[in-house]
Amino acid sequence: SLQYTSYLSMIRFENHLTVGLIMKSMINKIYFRYEPHAGIIKNKFLDDVDQLRRTFETDIENAKQENRVLRLGIVGQIKRGKSSFLNSLLFDGKSVLPKAATPMTAALTNISYSKQPSATIEFYSKKEWHKVLEKAYEVEQEEKVYNEKLNEFRLSKGSDRKLQKGARPPKKPTYSEESKACFELYQMVLSSGLNVDEYLDTKYFVDGKNSNEMLIADLTPFVGAQGKFAPIVKSSSLALNLSELKDIEVVDTPGMNDPIVSRGRRTQEILGQCDVIFLLSYCGQFLDSQDMSLLAQSIPNKGIEEIVLIGSLFDSALLDEYSNYDSIQQALPSLTASLNDQAQSEVNAVCRQDELNNGGQSYLMQTLQNALPPIFISSRCYDLARKGDDLSEEEQHTLNRMNQMFDGFTFTPQILEAIANFQKVHSKLNSVRENKDKIMSERLDNITKGAERDLLHKLTVIADDIANKRNNLEKGDLVEVQKKQEELAKRISAGKSQVSMVFDKYRVQIEKTLHKVEQGIKQDSLSVKRVNSHTGRREEAYTTSREAYDPELFSPSTWFSKKTVSSTSYRTVNYTYANVQDAVQKLEDFVVETSDRLYQSSAQAININQFREDIKQAVKSLFDFSDPDFDPEMILLPLSNSVDRITIPTISLDLDHHINSIRQQFSVNEVEGDEIEKLREEQVRVVGVLLTEITQEVNRCGSDMLGRISNEEQEFLPSLIGDLQSNVEQLSIDLESKEHALKEYSDIIAMIEEDKRKLSC
Repeated sequence: SLQYTSYLSMIRFENHLTVGLIMKSMINKIYFRYEPHAGIIKNKFLDDVDQLRRTFETDIENAKQENRVLRLGIVGQIKRGKSSFLNSLLFDGKSVLPKAATPMTAALTNISYSKQPSATIEFYSKKEWHKVLEKAYEVEQEEKVYNEKLNEFRLSKGSDRKLQKGARPPKKPTYSEESKACFELYQMVLSSGLNVDEYLDTKYFVDGKNSNEMLIADLTPFVGAQGKFAPIVKSSSLALNLSELKDIEVVDTPGMNDPIVSRGRRTQEILGQCDVIFLLSYCGQFLDSQDMSLLAQSIPNKGIEEIVLIGSLFDSALLDEYSNYDSIQQALPSLTASLNDQAQSEVNAVCRQDELNNGGQSYLMQTLQNALPPIFISSRCYDLARKGDDLSEEEQHTLNRMNQMFDGFTFTPQILEAIANFQKVHSKLNSVRENKDKIMSERLDNITKGAERDLLHKLTVIADDIANKRNNLEKGDLVEVQKKQEELAKRISAGKSQVSMVFDKYRVQIEKTLHKVEQGIKQDSLSVKRVNSHTGRREEAYTTSREAYDPELFSPSTWFSKKTVSSTSYRTVNYTYANVQDAVQKLEDFVVETSDRLYQSSAQAININQFREDIKQAVKSLFDFSDPDFDPEMILLPLSNSVDRITIPTISLDLDHHINSIRQQFSVNEVEGDEIEKLREEQVRVVGVLLTEITQEVNRCGSDMLGRISNEEQEFLPSLIGDLQSNVEQLSIDLESKEHALKEYSDIIAMIEEDKRKLSC
């Protein structure tokens, strides 16, 4: 029976491989059929088809390898516990995987099995690093100009010269996430004194000397927190002597949408070669907009049907919500059910939006629906269950907090393991391993279908653009079309105020949202500043002394001598104390809750899809679509292209580093007397430091978002008008040989229709 099943899997694999190779040939033919029309078809459209052609070829070559292991991709935002999850899932909680210094240095890591541990480090190419430096130099120059203007303003303010009425300090420049990342990498290289040119375009091999531990230690310069080479590492491949890896390969991706474009492309290429994706999303904000963005960029049309949804940090969600329940027996099932409902609601909402945007539910949305319900896990509880009393200070603190949730209830290792819920994850992983042949066989088919979907979409985009150009050429002469284009451009420019109103609306929305959250944080800080004192009772020992005779029996000379005799007694006393741990915990909770609140507020400040739709409606309102002389295609296609280019970043703050620094302020658990007042002063000081940094972060985040809105506003109408002008320029060229151009347009559309029919068969 097993032999027969294996035989059927082999037959299916061969059939899917044949279909895949046919698709590979078809994509190549299609690309080379359209390439001679590069003067007519936009470069971007042809580049997209070429990119699909190359990545599909790589994916097919990878998928058809005989006896290859199953590839697991780990995807998720930063601070979602990916490294902890992998260590718990594959390495029994041991800290095997190295951690990056910052999100900017978090390179892709490929992990596989080998008897001889080793690693290969891939550095940036010279071309890639040159692009990093270009962005970094732009930031450096803008910062220099800004600081010069700021110093000039300060000098004017401090001198006898009067400032002009209403004079303001220069506005701090805003940068894209990519520019900020490039500048950070550049600064890290400068501070390390690294001779970058010596390593670009190279790979470095690390010999583990037959020891996994020695290999991980030797990797510190490349991926460690202070790693000298970390800023220029593009990716790393680890081969470890661990039996858990014998039948799988793991791709651990960076913890956020990678701002470094070349690294991001490499991540997407490697993810496209994975058979199964584990998506980690924080329980408290399951499948938020950033998660969906991450999926939308990495998964579609890659033929990945096996997605395992993991709700991470369940212990944090429990600590946030436990006060809503009477007991742990009520909390666990109720919280799980609530999180399941939340996940289903998020997926449904995205699916509805996807149906509106694309006229039907996409492949990604269907795959997500099939992946529900998620598995909610806690790597921290997994570690606590296994370590016993050998806990770090941070782990002990978490356990103490959990044990304080419900009166009379203590978390045992068995209960902690149940909350960790890794049994379900291991069960899913075993199921994936058992179905390896089927998954890998179907993977070829899925890759092919994904490429087919992607190619059909790209051909449709090209067809729409060519049809619009042909329509322009058929309907009028250059003077008429140019006149219409100028009228459209004038109407768009005249209606600038209506479009600006949309941008202003969202600017105000951002400012209101962030101001409201900032005020809420300041209000919350008032209670955090307070350190409560308590009255306790305790037994105290005290000593009394008296004089007593102490003669020696056989020494008459000492019969009348005395000595001091001391005795110890006990009494109950009242005393006043303050609990240091309570104060520290209030600070820690404040930091965690503030981070979550800022993250949620920034993510919800703008609904990007509604933002785009509002701009579309504002532009459409400038035109009379019922006018028979008005051609809506002249505006709708360029408008769609311009609106799709609009992106607004969401913000994720990292204030966790304060937690350890705060805890180090105190060395005892209870203080009395004058020490209580010192604790209160220290608490107020630390809250002040936190508020200062949080306020700075809110201002910076708001500035980033408002800066992006302003940039989009400045670029939107010129971009829209530019698209209209390019249509006129193309028409001008076409009119020089109208019949030839019409025939070429018709030939291209006929080719597209023929190719789409072949793909749909």
